[in-house]
Amino acid sequence: MNFRDILTVAKKDLTAYAKDKVILMQVLLLPFIIVYAYSTLMGTMSNADDTSESSIVDAYYVNAPDEFEKCFKELGYQKAEEDRIDSIKKDVENKKAELLIVFPNDFKMTVEGSTDPDNIEVWYNSEKTGSLKQYNTASEMINSFQPKAFTVNASEDVKYDMGDEDAPLKSLLGTIFPSIALMSIFMVCMNLAAQSIAGEKERGFMNTLLITPVKRSSLAIGKSLSIFVTAVIGGLSAFVGMAMALPKIAGAAGADSGFTFSISEYALLFAVTMSAVFVLVGILLIVSTVAKDVKQATTIAPMFLLILMVCAMLTMSESIKEMVEGFGIYNYFIPAWNTMRVLQEMIEMKYDLINVVITCGVDLLVTVVMIFIVSKLFNREKMLSD
Repeated sequence: MNFRDILTVAKKDLTAYAKDKVILMQVLLLPFIIVYAYSTLMGTMSNADDTSESSIVDAYYVNAPDEFEKCFKELGYQKAEEDRIDSIKKDVENKKAELLIVFPNDFKMTVEGSTDPDNIEVWYNSEKTGSLKQYNTASEMINSFQPKAFTVNASEDVKYDMGDEDAPLKSLLGTIFPSIALMSIFMVCMNLAAQSIAGEKERGFMNTLLITPVKRSSLAIGKSLSIFVTAVIGGLSAFVGMAMALPKIAGAAGADSGFTFSISEYALLFAVTMSAVFVLVGILLIVSTVAKDVKQATTIAPMFLLILMVCAMLTMSESIKEMVEGFGIYNYFIPAWNTMRVLQEMIEMKYDLINVVITCGVDLLVTVVMIFIVSKLFNREKMLSD
């Protein structure tokens, strides 16, 4: 393997890409346009209801008067004793229960205009769609008893919502951004990788390269290097689109906490994104090396991205998301998938730096292995013959 030959091969391909205005525009602008435009569009749909929420109601009430208790039973709520209040509140916070309604002892509905009405406390968690839904349902039912005077969640210094009220938006964008960013870069690199290897085999030019003094391993790594450089440029374009779209969507949706990242966090976002890009490009190079022509390469390659995106979209279902979270640290040892998980966690601001390091390390190691595989495939004459 000769580093000079590797750079010569890479330079030749990169020069060809730079002279092609269509390729240049695709690499520089297409990822940015796809990520920014599509993410902004989907962000406006963040208030859509989650129809996959379980129909089982895990809600409780304490000290409810008879007229309220009858309504709660119709809603499927369960009666609980006062000594369970703290444990149920903990369950609501941990998303194991959906709602807790607490009436004061000797609750009474005073006449309208009373200066000291009794207060009903309703504990819920807006991070769980079912909990927020039950809160709205219970509030409507309780309010139907007015104008007899009482208050609901009147203590201003108490935060009854035990979750992050911006969580639904963060969860949605955490699913959208990684999928769209990787898809845009994949689309750009797929054709380049297919043309770079499978295309040259199809045109017969690969055989000409093979009879040159350049070692096949240097040829393979040089071509791989040119695609990786292109992928980095496309990844930067997609990342800029992501960085510009996130705060805009947060502001439009009225997210209180917003999506404010430090410079170091933006650097981590970019590093994680590129680690996944390297894995996807490695897959594209292997497919292009094995394929007989461009058509075959561009037919097989999208299947890998499709599988990854479907898996990411499935995590929008709360039950599947909980199952995936149950795998714990093992999620971060699966190439490409680990990046989807980390990017989602970073956008939701729930990431762990250890998981980020594991993800980048695993993806880079896998990338090196895939380049080695491409190099070995170049040494198989039957893979490069007519």
